[in-house]
Amino acid sequence: MIDKAVFLLRQVRVSRQEAVHALAVYFPGTAFEDRLRCVHEAWDIVRPGGAPAESVRSEVSDARYFAAAHERHAFND
Repeated sequence: MIDKAVFLLRQVRVSRQEAVHALAVYFPGTAFEDRLRCVHEAWDIVRPGGAPAESVRSEVSDARYFAAAHERHAFND
């Protein structure tokens, strides 16, 4: 579905909104949120160099959470 969205944005040159609606024709029954996510990902492919996504600090970067996850998933050294 992302490939089709890239095609619509790059080759057909439709707007992002039109691409979301066009994906409903190509992939009937898909949720609006899924089509919207695919168009956003396709837009990132078609228009590189935009503002970088905000990075969020991972919980595993904190030693307390990392140790808990390590134990929870039974990783033994």
